[in-house]
Amino acid sequence: MNIELVEAELQIRMNFDIHCSRFYDFLLTQDESKDKKLKTGGKLIHPSSRKAKQISRLECHAGRVVKKRQNTKAKYNNLRDRIQWFKDQLNETQTHLSQQEIHELIQRYLQRFQDELEQIELKNQIGQRQKTPQYASRKALIETTINTERHEYETNGIEIPNLTRIDAVKELRNWDGSIRLMPRLKLCLIKHNNSTSNKNDDDDDNQIVSIDNENESMDSDVE
Repeated sequence: MNIELVEAELQIRMNFDIHCSRFYDFLLTQDESKDKKLKTGGKLIHPSSRKAKQISRLECHAGRVVKKRQNTKAKYNNLRDRIQWFKDQLNETQTHLSQQEIHELIQRYLQRFQDELEQIELKNQIGQRQKTPQYASRKALIETTINTERHEYETNGIEIPNLTRIDAVKELRNWDGSIRLMPRLKLCLIKHNNSTSNKNDDDDDNQIVSIDNENESMDSDVE
């Protein structure tokens, strides 16, 4: 695995998402201004006219921009929650974790909804007469989230704070929980090794790919 290429690709991806979010905000402002002028011209517009079609295109574009922005916000909100979870698991004396400890922590992370799923199942058993199970949408969301994260962990790697480095753990402890300061954190991709044989140092290194986000910033409106 060429770690330098992977790090560069991940850095480009995050930078692209940030700049797209800013550019979409600008487009949305421009579209709303144009849309207002077309609708307040003081004349009735024929549904098949050029102006009507232009207004329709602007509305569709604005809708796509809003959806893209919502997806971007959801992505960074989810990543923030994940980073916060791992931060909360560190005790006061830990300066860094071994790779084995990190993999064990990821397994706990993937099981974090287990108590809630058991409570949902218990409530459904109590109310079996109801045609629609209680909290069905919540259960579906949890299962989708778990399956997605487990797939990431077992394939390309799951993105978490880099807990193997003392400086990275120190930066994580000082983080205030905001999305705006997330690029200062040192993240990495952790990949599960399905092999049951003893792992050498090279295998361990291939399981952790660093993602450096320093000198980048995110607008506060992403939160």
